[in-house]
Amino acid sequence: MQLDPFFGLTYRAKMRPVKALIIFVLISFALFAVPAVSPTADFFRWVDHDGVVHFTDNLHNIPESRRRTATRIKRQERFRPPEPTRTLPSTIAKASIPFEKLGQVVVVEAMLNKTTLAKLVVDTGATYTMISMATAKELSIDPQQSQRTMPFQTANGVIQAPLTNLESITVGGMEIKNLTTAIHDVIPSSHVAGLLGLNFLSNFRLDIDTDKGILHLEKK
Repeated sequence: MQLDPFFGLTYRAKMRPVKALIIFVLISFALFAVPAVSPTADFFRWVDHDGVVHFTDNLHNIPESRRRTATRIKRQERFRPPEPTRTLPSTIAKASIPFEKLGQVVVVEAMLNKTTLAKLVVDTGATYTMISMATAKELSIDPQQSQRTMPFQTANGVIQAPLTNLESITVGGMEIKNLTTAIHDVIPSSHVAGLLGLNFLSNFRLDIDTDKGILHLEKK
């Protein structure tokens, strides 16, 4: 079974995912089938000589010998509510962040509101960044006080996930302020606190080096 990088995943061909990963992918697909992604967030998928699948948003990151067979992953916008103003720091232009793998899922460490460390799955198929109920509580955020919600289609029907604005979220020194974030227990793992979605990732040129275990982010 192979996993499509549309969900923000990289994988080695012919590798069988673990059961927990299958559960995650199914949940991720169900939850993010309704919200759409930014129309500018196209990605390229390519396979290296070892059979490892990569994705990047910059064609020049692909070796020339592999560009001819690279596949562009197009995205179409269907729904996107107004996004609050976000700011990037001017002192840091790019960063290389080590990541860990949960099955074949890429997980990075993020600092939320400059106070709380959280491990988030890098998911280019998710419109919004999402944190768990427990993480929201740790940040002293009460989901029941939220006056904004976002509909998400799940296996049990449509839910209304509360939305909040994080004061800041920082990954490898790359910071976005005032980021709209959904609150829902999307991942059945206490090891992971949520998803790092496109409303964070689309501010950067993104490349994942699966061989070295490094996520490269460069400010646009």
